[in-house]
Amino acid sequence: MSTTSTLPRPDGHGVDAVALTEPALTRFSARFGIAFTVCQVAVMVAMATLVLPHGGSPNDPAVERGHGVLDAENAYRIGNYVFMAAGSLLLGFLGAVHLRLRKVDPSGVLSTVAVAAGTLLALIWPLAAVLHDVALDTAADGTDIRILAGWDAVAPYSLAFSAFARIFFVGAVVLGLRATGGTPWLVRTGVALLPLSLIGTATTLTAAAFPVLALGTLGYELWVAAVAWHWLRTSR
Repeated sequence: MSTTSTLPRPDGHGVDAVALTEPALTRFSARFGIAFTVCQVAVMVAMATLVLPHGGSPNDPAVERGHGVLDAENAYRIGNYVFMAAGSLLLGFLGAVHLRLRKVDPSGVLSTVAVAAGTLLALIWPLAAVLHDVALDTAADGTDIRILAGWDAVAPYSLAFSAFARIFFVGAVVLGLRATGGTPWLVRTGVALLPLSLIGTATTLTAAAFPVLALGTLGYELWVAAVAWHWLRTSR
């Protein structure tokens, strides 16, 4: 017996309730993509201007930097929490990613890759905030304060690690966009993000690659919002 619910129509025929709610759910999921970008950019600006300056310059003595971070412990904890929340918004966008890619690739290969990579993206970099909280706890309990100066590297290293997953996520979405035959500028910008992301992963080897990593990250976040906005417009 079928369990699919129906809604009545004036002509007496039923309407599949899932079919009615699917476009609304897709648009709701796509809005998470825009919210992710807005919140991520806002958090990064706030952290860069209000929180990270407490840690001083990388050229400052480790003890001095450690004391600066510990003195601003509450600001760092709040910033870490908001950062984790902003990064988790990407999970809501993965519903629209899965549906859109499954429509252009019935095999499910693109949607599977994109959702798996997107889940890692929503986990790896925000996890750096959790690890930094652990470092704060360790220093507050009396461990050598210089540990906080070393833990500054957890954010760029985690971001570089997440760039591997970003390559698969962006690549899968780009292939899905190409299959629709439209939005060539989204395809081109997505393709441009791939080498930037790959070069950015080298930040774990040399700090010289960090500017490329930062540029690729900002471009990726803006690209996610652009894709989400495109899907919002085309789902009406």
